[in-house]
Amino acid sequence: MKKLKDRWKDVEFTNTLQKEIESLHHKNITDLRDVDLAGIHLENHSKLVDHPSLAHSKLYNVDLSYSIIEIPTFESEWILVNFTKSKIDRSLLDKSIIKQCNFRDSKLVFNADDTVFEDCSFVSTKIGIGTYGHEYGGRRTKFYNCDFTDAVFKNVEFRASKFINCNFTNTTFIKCDFRGVKMENSILPKLSQFKDMDVPDYITE
Repeated sequence: MKKLKDRWKDVEFTNTLQKEIESLHHKNITDLRDVDLAGIHLENHSKLVDHPSLAHSKLYNVDLSYSIIEIPTFESEWILVNFTKSKIDRSLLDKSIIKQCNFRDSKLVFNADDTVFEDCSFVSTKIGIGTYGHEYGGRRTKFYNCDFTDAVFKNVEFRASKFINCNFTNTTFIKCDFRGVKMENSILPKLSQFKDMDVPDYITE
């Protein structure tokens, strides 16, 4: 991981990706395919590019593993993006389409109102934050064919959201607001997987 992060301090390396890096500027259109950006740190005062943004972005087969993303990401379309062991921190991901992406072992703090996740892996992912209220999560968020095995939802709100054909094996839910949540055609969690929160009435075992 350290090597991945350190390479972004290497001018020779970043010069090979100058076009891709410049596309991350908030005034430009980010449309990236088949690019290795593993280990990148995108924040408002990034040394790589002034005021970066992934809002309205299109990403296809992009490696963002071990990355840290602390910038807007709303109204985007991401397909086959690798976010393994990444951190998306306090990002607006509203009204986006996310397909076949891998969030395994990542930490996600986002607001994803009206966003659709399809065929994504959230295995061993931490969704939410530990000390605040229900500031993040999403309303009317839809998850189709997603795997949440060993994932942890903590202090997040997913009101009026849908989980269709999802796997909740060993998933833990802590102090979440799941009012109006529907879980359909899924491997449902057990009562014991919910802690300090109201449990959806269709969870009976």
